[in-house]
Amino acid sequence: MNNEKIIIDSLNRKFRVPYPTRLSNAPDDLIIARKSSPWKIYFGMVGTVLPAFFLLYTSLFIIIGIIDRNPIMTLSGGLCSMPLLFIIIYLYRPRLIHVKLAIPSEKGHFLHPLPSGGSLQTDMKTDLKRYIIRDDSVLDLPPTNQLWLVFISVVIVGILSSILFFSQLVGYMGVILFVVIAIPLWLIGFSLPVLAWWGTSTQSLGLPTKRRDAESWLLAGMVSAFPAFIFNSFAAPAIIPSSFPLWASELFLLAISAPFCEEIFKGLAVALFLPSIKSPKHGFQIGFTVGLGFALIENFQYIGVSLFGGPLGITLTILIRGIGSIPGHAVWTAITGTAMGWLVKEKKFKNKLEWHAKSLSVGAVDFIEAIGIDFDGDGDLSGHNDSNLDIESSINNNSKPIKTEKPWLLLDKSGKIFDQFEITNPSKSNNFDDDYHSKIVSDYNVSSGLILPKSIYVSLSLAILGHSFWNASSYLSYFLPEKYGLGETYSSLISILWTLILIISILFIANRLLKGIKTTEFN
Repeated sequence: MNNEKIIIDSLNRKFRVPYPTRLSNAPDDLIIARKSSPWKIYFGMVGTVLPAFFLLYTSLFIIIGIIDRNPIMTLSGGLCSMPLLFIIIYLYRPRLIHVKLAIPSEKGHFLHPLPSGGSLQTDMKTDLKRYIIRDDSVLDLPPTNQLWLVFISVVIVGILSSILFFSQLVGYMGVILFVVIAIPLWLIGFSLPVLAWWGTSTQSLGLPTKRRDAESWLLAGMVSAFPAFIFNSFAAPAIIPSSFPLWASELFLLAISAPFCEEIFKGLAVALFLPSIKSPKHGFQIGFTVGLGFALIENFQYIGVSLFGGPLGITLTILIRGIGSIPGHAVWTAITGTAMGWLVKEKKFKNKLEWHAKSLSVGAVDFIEAIGIDFDGDGDLSGHNDSNLDIESSINNNSKPIKTEKPWLLLDKSGKIFDQFEITNPSKSNNFDDDYHSKIVSDYNVSSGLILPKSIYVSLSLAILGHSFWNASSYLSYFLPEKYGLGETYSSLISILWTLILIISILFIANRLLKGIKTTEFN
């Protein structure tokens, strides 16, 4: 029999051993559940930021070595960068799951050999089906009330530490306490607010999201910090006239250089996902997450430096950046992402984009098989076998059927279905990431939301202007009072007061934008 092999032992006895069941394509209606582990993504996020941040500086040695024609520095930077890069690639490697499904059948068997060794034994006759599928599990975030409660607790601990640090009654005990809690305060302070805003925006938008997609958006935001850092470190200072005073140079870097390059590179990071963006609301979500990824890298540095200012310095930095700067980065990039969402609503643009994405993937498969690797597993090296890439028919095809895709389910500790997105009937959706219109209908009728522009150029300009105003006004709120003789104390108070106004403003804008983006989905 073709599905069995004959084994002859030392006594010349013959045994029939069935081959393991071959892999087959998973059915479209396959639904998989896994236990909810909401804090797992947090530790994965922190584990990614650490090598990504150090990679930022090791890559800087490569750039400096190339500019200065110093091969030793370039080689040293490259050697230090390689293990960090491998760590990030390993953490974000595609995850595959081997599904073994035993279906009761009178023509089946009680014992099924497995390719990895051993066998699967069932109490009744079953047919065994085996599938290899991608881990498309739902993004599982901790409840936002837990996240914000922990964030408030961190700020309270920082305030109490500041009081003890400067208290004469406690003395050196306050210093020792700060030394003990400094590193945990740093790690929690730079990362937890990002996760809190991530959870708040995700639940507010109500878009069920695959975890691998969300993590790729966050990683893209981190990666966009690299070219922005290089531009701000080398290109921007080089174009500042030498006649500029120090304050004018600093203002130029903060108000012009940083907003322009950062929003451009974050916008390019969002553009990487153009083939997968489905709507303005989806574009808003991707842009918001990319902005959070950028803020994650930036936060790591700012809060790390604030450690030298003692517990008061790090507490104020955590509070200001956690409530103001993080949503600022997210909102500005979300404006750009929303415009890209409007762009893909145009059928011809969407189809042309999908054609280019398909042609790139086909070209990649052809290249890999040309060097002798059977990438698609079809037993030959002929390349992609379905390369029908007629661009005209692809662009003009406006009636492409949408493949139904069932979401993964989350189970709580008791084994019951857990749904953080308030979705009770997944079958109402034509696609995993489509909107579930039956929920929160009243939110779509809110007229107080801000409606974002559809033009990418206008949206990107608004993002740059908003970023520029934040940076410039923050700098001038301290510089101008001090210049006109108000002293360091009053200048600091004015700067803190203005920062509070900026934070309240960005929170108000974020709230109105979230309401507005829900309204635009039906316009």
